[in-house]
Amino acid sequence: MIVNIDEIQGFKKDGKSKEIIEDLLKQIEESKIKIGDKLPSERILAKQYNVSRIVIREVVSYLKAINVVESIQGSGNFVRNYPKNSSFEITLPNYDIDDLIESRKIIEKAIASLVIKNSDQLLIDKIEEILFEFKRSIQSKDLNGVLEQDYNFHQIYAQYSKNSVIENFLNYLTNFMHEKYWKVLKEDYLFTNTYNKKTLENHKNIFKALKEKDLDKLLFFIELHYKTIIVGLKK
Repeated sequence: MIVNIDEIQGFKKDGKSKEIIEDLLKQIEESKIKIGDKLPSERILAKQYNVSRIVIREVVSYLKAINVVESIQGSGNFVRNYPKNSSFEITLPNYDIDDLIESRKIIEKAIASLVIKNSDQLLIDKIEEILFEFKRSIQSKDLNGVLEQDYNFHQIYAQYSKNSVIENFLNYLTNFMHEKYWKVLKEDYLFTNTYNKKTLENHKNIFKALKEKDLDKLLFFIELHYKTIIVGLKK
């Protein structure tokens, strides 16, 4: 079951990133920003649109994912010569990545006691296997493998809430974060040796807290895990 969040009353349908993407695409279509032009810096765009640099990084990663923008190392981000009549492969993001990260953190902390209560040897065995593959993917610099195991880790965590509503909602958030533009975002900003080491350590500590059924440690390491993501996206 997939939660259609647009149908849930009270949720914001249009995020800041979507508005900025639409505006930049319009400027490109109208040749206000021309093919070959360099996009303004993250700092300038963040100030222009009154958003955080995390949102701007999400925007640029999306534009790269749909092949409208390319990065040239040491020079910046430039508009590509792309077919103007081409249909984009992925839909515009309705929610900003910082909001998604915060939402998933809040929910995962809220259900921590449930996951501990429902944990069993099968959970421990599955997470051990996920962490083994996670480490192997990091060592081989396999981005797709890292994304897959990260997805598996959070999916099984949600499953052990033993609450279908919470599980479906968390899976929706996780699926949304693992769309194609998140892969580009992670590759650009969150696939360094330092970050990979930290995120693997965070996942291991979350696993250890689950294994020990230590709620305080689990809450602490969930908070640390998401702080690591945000710090990584801000650098």
